[in-house]
Amino acid sequence: MQKVYFPGELIKHKNELQSGIGTYVKDDKIFASMKGSLTMNEQLISIFPSHQQDPELKIGAIIIGQVNSIREDRVFVRILKINGVKVNNYIEGVLRKQNIRSHEIDLLEMNKCYLPGDIIKARMISYGDSLKLYLSTAEDELGVLFAKHQETQKLMIPLSWDEMLCVESGLKEKRKVAKPNFNQLV
Repeated sequence: MQKVYFPGELIKHKNELQSGIGTYVKDDKIFASMKGSLTMNEQLISIFPSHQQDPELKIGAIIIGQVNSIREDRVFVRILKINGVKVNNYIEGVLRKQNIRSHEIDLLEMNKCYLPGDIIKARMISYGDSLKLYLSTAEDELGVLFAKHQETQKLMIPLSWDEMLCVESGLKEKRKVAKPNFNQLV
């Protein structure tokens, strides 16, 4: 697979090379001016648009993401995969309190469901605003897949629908755990 350059990314020192399509020169260095792949013809360096696209976003899509931050009423998630396909650009999802689980929503404590760094599985339920997608984990198969224990920073595995167990220390932490599916890899 060919490297994809992003706008502003250094390609090479100019030396005797010439800046072509999709590039510019600054301080005797050649930079990409668009997202794309590098081509060289003799001494000419060019960047042509990449045909690598993010997977299609559809309501109902299953996403894998990493929790970035939590607030009292929502969780912010960086989308890593959509329907099993890696995402190339930064896409953020929002998991609102009412979409975490389908029961006892008023008793829900966000920090006992998700913590920053957790890897989660969720379903896209709607398009949000300003490049954010609204997500839900209100199904048994959705929730935390992988997490690290807050104190030991060691891997935890699912113990029940609302607890994870640190494999090294045996300590437990509360989470909204995804029901394991041992027949399917993430």
